[in-house]
Amino acid sequence: PTEPKPEMSAQHLEMLVGEGAKLDVHGCKTVDMASSFGKALLEFVFIVFACITVLLAINATKSKASGRVLFPATFVTGIASIAYFSMASGGGWVIAPDCRQLFIARYADWLITTPLLLLDLGLVAGVGKWDIMALCLSDVLMIASGAFGALTVGNVKWVWWFFGMCWFLHIVYALGKTWAEAAKAKGGESGTVYGKIAGITVIAWGCYPIVWVFAEGFGNFSVTFEVPVLPS
Repeated sequence: PTEPKPEMSAQHLEMLVGEGAKLDVHGCKTVDMASSFGKALLEFVFIVFACITVLLAINATKSKASGRVLFPATFVTGIASIAYFSMASGGGWVIAPDCRQLFIARYADWLITTPLLLLDLGLVAGVGKWDIMALCLSDVLMIASGAFGALTVGNVKWVWWFFGMCWFLHIVYALGKTWAEAAKAKGGESGTVYGKIAGITVIAWGCYPIVWVFAEGFGNFSVTFEVPVLPS
């Protein structure tokens, strides 16, 4: 009869999830992982997103008009809270070939939530469904390029970054020009509301490729530093 596998010891578990974990994965002797402070930040962000989700859901049910805009936003924060719960509870990550803890739950979150956010902006701006679909596809390709780049090493990493930037520039152009013009032409408060949300979106998303360069790219930023600067 085969012998039962020994249970993972507390010391071994600490090696897997503790600070400066020692793991022989991809030839890594040490792995840059989120510190206890980073884990506390993940827990805090989860609580914030969960509370925002509840508030948005309550307000979305007040009227049909508000629900049309707020329901997509509710799903955005709801999915983000699930992703952050996964990361805060010790899951949703792998060891990347460059010996860093990579939170794949964050990329999975973005693949769903960022197209929903673009859908929300498209509804506010009043653009056509094909315009929304095209921008959502660019967004998915941008996120996928970032994930593939984070999971590779060498020069090909920067090829993936370049691909992601091409899709990102398409998104910025659409949000800042074509969609903004559509929102303005729609009249009413659409232009003002769209301008505020789109502006925040472009600034927030603009941080990602910069942080990626110094984190997943060169490895100058620690995993703990990434937690507060790359929210969903």
